[in-house]
This record gives sequence, structure tokens and C-alpha cells, in this order.
Amino acid sequence: MARKKIAYATKEKVNKINPKNAELIRKYFVFKNMNLSESSKVGYQSDFNQWLVYILENYNNQHIVDIIKEDPDDMVDLIEDFVAFCTSVLGNNERRIQRRMSSISSFFLFLRKKRKIKENPVDFLDRPKAGTGEKLQIKQTFLTKDQVEEIRKGLKKKENIQLELFFEFGLSTMARANAISNVKVEQIDFERLRVEDVIEKEGYKVTLFPSQRAIDLVKEWLEYRSENGIECEYLFITKYGGTWKKAETGTLQGYWIKRIGEIIEIPELHCHDLRHSGSNLLYHSGMSLEDVSQLLNHKGTDVTKNHYLEVNKDAIQDKKAKFEV
Repeated sequence: MARKKIAYATKEKVNKINPKNAELIRKYFVFKNMNLSESSKVGYQSDFNQWLVYILENYNNQHIVDIIKEDPDDMVDLIEDFVAFCTSVLGNNERRIQRRMSSISSFFLFLRKKRKIKENPVDFLDRPKAGTGEKLQIKQTFLTKDQVEEIRKGLKKKENIQLELFFEFGLSTMARANAISNVKVEQIDFERLRVEDVIEKEGYKVTLFPSQRAIDLVKEWLEYRSENGIECEYLFITKYGGTWKKAETGTLQGYWIKRIGEIIEIPELHCHDLRHSGSNLLYHSGMSLEDVSQLLNHKGTDVTKNHYLEVNKDAIQDKKAKFEV
């Protein structure tokens, strides 16, 4: 039986799309001056309309450029969510997904050329080849327990408490980079091992659950700051023009995480890799998919399962062996 076509980007919804986003798409089409048939143009416009309506309904109709400028990882999350939606709700096959991703990537390249953004979020994704049955995958590093220990030893040698704390905090909370950047000291509940009301993407407030190891490092870091007269309301800080201010996401992504990656000779290590690694290690240690998804603040388990967990082939092989004929 043929799948029933879903009318998602209705005229009523399209009319509510953020005018700034609609204008960016219009300028992109003018820039491309695509030599396509009218039916093909309608198809591409439909793809973009569905993407923008998805942003309207699930990401507060935010301006695309603002999302990327605040934290490129947020756009990576958005794309992952959108692809999961296209697959599970709209019923798109891999060829359609490939076309959508090619269009969106080309659009981001246009924005970069126009100096609206600095990087293309799609570069962090491995796009499937049409006809292969592959799923979209983020270019990710799943840290092993051995690599985590190697990083810990390497950070001890660096004698940089804040960098050590950043790693442990990011790995254990699995928080997005902008949330880590926004953590204030007053939000930390040392007894319950929680950080309350942290502003994440779209202004949402989330609760983070750092490990005991991370909390111990927080105490050590705050003691160091007190002894050295360093005052700032934020947990992660850097000095700008002689004044201590919060470390912005650009510092975390462009400098701190790279120093950590160098320890295990993975210079391309990305902040999102701490998020993926933390969730993957918890899941394969026995935590349920639902609980891991909740800690990641995902709206459902599809994105968690498809993009945040690595297949344990050894475990699958062991299970298979029990049922061999």
C-alpha cells in the first residue's frame, strides 16, 4: 500500500515562517539562479518550506543565522531532529533525505560566502549516499573508557584545573556548549549534584547533572579563584581586556576542546563529542535509552538512538551466539 502523502507545510504555516528566514531563502534562490524546470524549482521550494515550518513549530521560529551564531552545535541538533522527523513522520527515503541535505548545505555555503556565518553546520554530518540505505550520521568521536582515562592523565600533567573541569563537566552532564558557557556558580547545588535553570538553546532552562568528580573539581577551581582574587559569576571564564568574563562558546569549541583532543591525537575533537561520548558510555553501562534521552534533553528517543549511541558489535555477537541454530 502506498504511503499517504502528508500535507505538512500548509499555506497557513508557510505564512507564519520567520520573515527573515523566508528572505534568506529568496536571496539564495536569486543567487543560485537555478537552471531548473518549474517542477524542480517547486520541489526545492517545498523542501525549504518544510524545513522552515519545522523550525517554526519546534525551534520557536528563530532566525537561522542567530541559531548558528549563538552555537553551531544547536543547528547540528536541529538538523538531526529534522532528519529524524522527515524519516519517521514524513516517510522520506534516503534519496529524498540526500536531496534535502544537499540543498540545505548549499544554502549554508551561500550564507558563508555572504559572511552571514563562519562555518557550515552540515560539515559536521556524514550524509548518506542515495540508494545505499545509510542513515545520516554526525561526524563524531565516541570516546572509549581507555581514552577518557588517557585524557584525564594528560590533563593532570597540564596542571590546568579549569580545562580539566571543562572536560569532566562536559562529559558527565552531556550539555551543549552554550549551556556550559552559561553556567553560573550560584546555580550549582553541591549537595544534590545538580546545576539548576541553566539557559540552553532557544532560551530554554535545563537542569544539568554533573558527576561527583566534576563537582570536586568545581570546588577546587573555586578555591583557586578565591586564592588568586578571580571574581566572576560564571563557572567557566577567560580574561578579556583585563577583566574576567564568561568563556564564550567560541572559546570552548575553537580552543579548549582542541587542547583536549591533542592529548589522544584527535585534533578534530568537537564539543559535541563530549555529549555523544557521555551518553554512549552511560547507555552501554546499563542506563536505559529513555533516561539517556532525558538527560540529553531530547524530545524523543529517535534522535538519541540514531545519532548518540554507538552500536556495540561485540555485545550483539554474544547475544546472537545464544540463539544460533
